[in-house]
Amino acid sequence: MERHGAEVAPKTVSAPVPHTPDPLPTLRALRMALDGFLSKGVDGEPQMTFAAALMRTMKDGERLRTIIAERAFDLHYQPIVDLETGAVHHFEALIRFTEGASPAGAIRMAEELAMVTDLDKAVADKAVRKLNSPGFGLTRIAVNVSAASLASDDYVDRLLAMTGDRPDVRKRLMVEVTETAALNDLAAADRRLARLRETGIQICIDDFGAGSASFDYLRSLSVDIVKIDGAFVKTLADGGKDNTVVRHLVELCRALEIDTIGEMVETEQVADALRALGVNFAQGYLYGRPEKEPRTRVAAAPARRQGVTEGWG
Repeated sequence: MERHGAEVAPKTVSAPVPHTPDPLPTLRALRMALDGFLSKGVDGEPQMTFAAALMRTMKDGERLRTIIAERAFDLHYQPIVDLETGAVHHFEALIRFTEGASPAGAIRMAEELAMVTDLDKAVADKAVRKLNSPGFGLTRIAVNVSAASLASDDYVDRLLAMTGDRPDVRKRLMVEVTETAALNDLAAADRRLARLRETGIQICIDDFGAGSASFDYLRSLSVDIVKIDGAFVKTLADGGKDNTVVRHLVELCRALEIDTIGEMVETEQVADALRALGVNFAQGYLYGRPEKEPRTRVAAAPARRQGVTEGWG
């Protein structure tokens, strides 16, 4: 093998793995551990380092599997407000782990180890229970769904079963399609999302503009709301290209009869810019941080924390 004009000897490593009836979880853990091993480089004996990385990945994967099965996580709810009235329109349910694990890291592991559909279903289960809880009122909740969960009917079947005897709950439930991974079959995904919309569940495209599939999603999927990625939103008060991009996006969505949300709103100036551009709703620390018990009234004063950003989890 040649690299930068010099001969480099290929290296191999080996590591013991447990015998299991289903080898796929082990193979996925091997791939994830190898990716981490190669990205961080070798510190010490390669075989020992990789073996440790593999065992750590498998241990973390089993712990995550248990957390999902036992629903050993919390949902925190962040308000999305109507920019015209200032009232809470709905909440986004964001996962938080009681053990203090990083939501983004856990979600990435769930995707790598093919557990993300189980995680999506577990989150939806908790959100539906919240919607059914006494005293919650008529507020809507949005849950995130990954591309992997829309690759088969399993997630949609489960969500419809959860809400089968409560059509009023379906009208207060929203699904946000995330762009952490691309939808490979948009036509099939649209058919599945259409089944949800037919029952009253609303569909939102999350982080629009952050991924290359955004306009394909907008063209191919029947959706109710588009959430504009915070990278375009947080600089709106400064003027410039982002204002032009957001203005034309809002005009496009309006022509398609799709509402819009601006995320990562931390200042009144950004909120004013969104309002002037015709964006319908806003989300961010200006209105409230994610909390375990959702509050239907947003804070009178900004709840912004310097240097903190929001994300899927």
